[in-house]
Amino acid sequence: MARKATTKRRTTRTTKKNEDISTPTINAAVLDDAQKTKLSLDSKPKVNFMIPLVPGEPAGSFETVCINGYLMKLQKGKMLQVPKPVADILANKYRVEMEAGSNVLVDRSAETKKALE
Repeated sequence: MARKATTKRRTTRTTKKNEDISTPTINAAVLDDAQKTKLSLDSKPKVNFMIPLVPGEPAGSFETVCINGYLMKLQKGKMLQVPKPVADILANKYRVEMEAGSNVLVDRSAETKKALE
């Protein structure tokens, strides 16, 4: 008696070229990190901080701070209570901006610099 040939049916999942099947997992991890960061910042001491307005910038402008996916929108030109780590990050940012290029100012003679100190 002849044996009947059997074939196994293979099931494969085809994906589009740029489809990312792990996106929901990544999004959940980012949201989890953002939530942990928010809880951590909420437990830190708050300090007063004012973000300066750039000349010509309209009142009510905002500075955006993003730490580990947690987004904070802070109004410029207004005294705010922010977590100390956020204030430290912003203070460092503005310190760097103020110091950038200070050694190459063409209109600053040594006498002018000394008078301004």
